Amino acid sequence: LFRSMKSIKSLLLIAAAMFTTASYAQVDKTFSFVDKDGKEIPSGTVWTANHVEEDDFGMVQVPSEVYVRNNTNEKKAVGTLYNITRLDNGSFQCCFPASCADATDKLGMGRTEGGPMSPNQTKSLNTEWFPEADGTCEVTLKLEYYNIDIQKVGIWTKEVYELVDEEDLDNPMPSITIHFVKGATAINGIKDGQNVEVTGIYDATGKQIQTTQKGLNIVKLSNGKTVKIVK
Repeated sequence: LFRSMKSIKSLLLIAAAMFTTASYAQVDKTFSFVDKDGKEIPSGTVWTANHVEEDDFGMVQVPSEVYVRNNTNEKKAVGTLYNITRLDNGSFQCCFPASCADATDKLGMGRTEGGPMSPNQTKSLNTEWFPEADGTCEVTLKLEYYNIDIQKVGIWTKEVYELVDEEDLDNPMPSITIHFVKGATAINGIKDGQNVEVTGIYDATGKQIQTTQKGLNIVKLSNGKTVKIVK
């Protein structure tokens, strides 16, 4: 896998390409999303999270219950790029792989810092919605690859993580869309953490396309449902 060192580009410049990859396109297998039992969650999956609980501080939260696995026998570094497209109330936060991005109550994009994962390690995505009432939060998350650079500082050494542009990878990194749901707005017929895959994307004329594009997009899911997305 060819990875070259490049400067980190603007978040907005790369986001469009990163969030329009078709679920059935070949993806980088260095990392993958998995469920609590270690079963792979395919890239492009629409994942429903509706398990409501209280955290250690008595705050109500809906955890993603999604994990990330390093599929290699080497130490690797990873981070996340996320896009919040719906937030009925409350706030969203992602703390993967090591540090937390600031909790936000706004729509839009954010990024967590890159961090290491040990060989074959599985780690919680540590991503939650903190609702203040019934409703829905929808977020698309994409894993990002980081190079690990060992730098010497005096007599000490430290690891520095440098983001690799996706255009320098042979295949795109995996992504997942999470529907956090609380209360009566829960999606009928979908159980906690059920995998729903995108089986096809079509434009307004019914022509199949590889990725979502400007205008009306008709997305067919493996559970038989169809979702219309306007960009």
